[in-house]
Amino acid sequence: MSSKSKSVGVVGAPFSKGQPRGGVEKGPAALRSAGLLEKLQEQECDVKDYGDLSFVDVPNDSPFRIVKNPRTVGKATEQLAGVVADVQKNGRVSVVLGGDHSYIVKTLGIKYFSMTEVDKLGIGKVMEETFSYLLGRKKRPIHLSFDVDGLDPSITPATGTPVVGGLSYREGLYITEEIYKTGLLSGLDIMEVNPSLGKTPEEVTRTVNTAVAITLACFGVAREGNHEPTIDYLNPPK
Repeated sequence: MSSKSKSVGVVGAPFSKGQPRGGVEKGPAALRSAGLLEKLQEQECDVKDYGDLSFVDVPNDSPFRIVKNPRTVGKATEQLAGVVADVQKNGRVSVVLGGDHSYIVKTLGIKYFSMTEVDKLGIGKVMEETFSYLLGRKKRPIHLSFDVDGLDPSITPATGTPVVGGLSYREGLYITEEIYKTGLLSGLDIMEVNPSLGKTPEEVTRTVNTAVAITLACFGVAREGNHEPTIDYLNPPK
């Protein structure tokens, strides 16, 4: 990974107005308390903490169709986008700690894989096809928005919309390990950690620890047992 990818700007986005479940605004504090920033520094990342943003509620913000608090969400999106732009102008990978994902821009026409397709193809083939789609013609920056509710609730129970049969812990790590290997990561969002929805302190800890592991894998932390691909362990140097 390039030296730019080792320079990180962390932005807390304690926002919860885009969905009905409170508590997700506590996600950034939980990730910080778990030592995420210190663990990134241990990975030799140059970490700058931009602190937590403070969001303002728009009065009389009535819903628009199915969208909750659309004006408040819009202002939060604009505010966050400005800070992320500053982070990236300074040559740092932006790491946004959420918070709900209502302010993550959804783009029509994006390639996606259902869990049935993940099961059929395997996560390795899914990532191969994803990179071919994104990078086949031109290398470009990658912005990863990772909602922890996409993982199976056995590993991330403290989240807003847990769905049994989601991605496994290994699949989640594989995705982020492969993105790290491209050297093209420009931004990361870790979203939907909701400490208030854990039924026990252990569920909260399990969810936060998984989110931390997913984040660290984006910056080069490999699972135990992995080794440098350039080392020939069958013929070690004498």
